[in-house]
Amino acid sequence: MAHMTARFCISIARLAAGALAAGALLLAGCAQNRGIEGEPIESAGRPQTANLQALMEAPDREQLTCTSMDPLSAQHALNDIVFSCPQLQVQATLIEMRDAGWRLVSVDIGSETTHDGVVEMPLTIRIIKLF
Repeated sequence: MAHMTARFCISIARLAAGALAAGALLLAGCAQNRGIEGEPIESAGRPQTANLQALMEAPDREQLTCTSMDPLSAQHALNDIVFSCPQLQVQATLIEMRDAGWRLVSVDIGSETTHDGVVEMPLTIRIIKLF
């Protein structure tokens, strides 16, 4: 019985040590990605957006027409596509638009083309500011 208790204690100690190590790695990773207030965090996986403040400050019920900067394809997921909205000089993803109080009114899928064996479709969206 004492042998099983000792083995159990060693297992708990290893689990705790692993959790502490994982926590330290997580904190170290977060410390490297912090940006200065008001400046974007640069990351290889982050889409290039611009002028998001204009989305937040736009008046309620304003409507915009935006076009995808990259076409929808198997290589560009919808949530990662950056849309250009020239009326406000904004470049943002759908998630960023939603977070700023905008909602989709319509989506127009353009003519599909094939580039290097990948089917691509340009998108045009119409959005409205609800809050």
